[in-house]
Amino acid sequence: MFSKEEEKNLRVEFWNKFGAFSQERGRRRKWMMQDTGIKAVNLKFDIDRDSASVGVDIVSKDLERRVYYYEKFESLKVMIAEALGEDVIWDLEYPVVPGKDIARIYTVLPDVDIYRKETWEKTWNFFYEKMSALEDLYIEFKDFIRQSADYGTN
Repeated sequence: MFSKEEEKNLRVEFWNKFGAFSQERGRRRKWMMQDTGIKAVNLKFDIDRDSASVGVDIVSKDLERRVYYYEKFESLKVMIAEALGEDVIWDLEYPVVPGKDIARIYTVLPDVDIYRKETWEKTWNFFYEKMSALEDLYIEFKDFIRQSADYGTN
């Protein structure tokens, strides 16, 4: 087991080294993440003790709005599968904490662990490949995703 300080330091080291890894592969700007131009839509990396994931979180508290954006992405299902792979998980009611759901569209890399450095490079490759493809797709279809008669452009 690690102390809280050791866990924090490992996480910081993981993400700092991933930043360097990304730059070595030609990445010259920050990842888009929450800067999607749509308050309810975030692109997300995640890693824990047994897997890593890359995907889209639709975080609106308003269920109608969440469904609206989920369906927008669902209409791009073929392109998303091409970008992330056929094993994309589509979850309209993904529980983040008891009583709070979000919509999540994501792909998973199993058998990696943020606390096992020997899995880091495999995870970084997964993150870089999948998030690059997801960002490219998002940028291409951003105007379509944003457009809504009911919600304006956000």
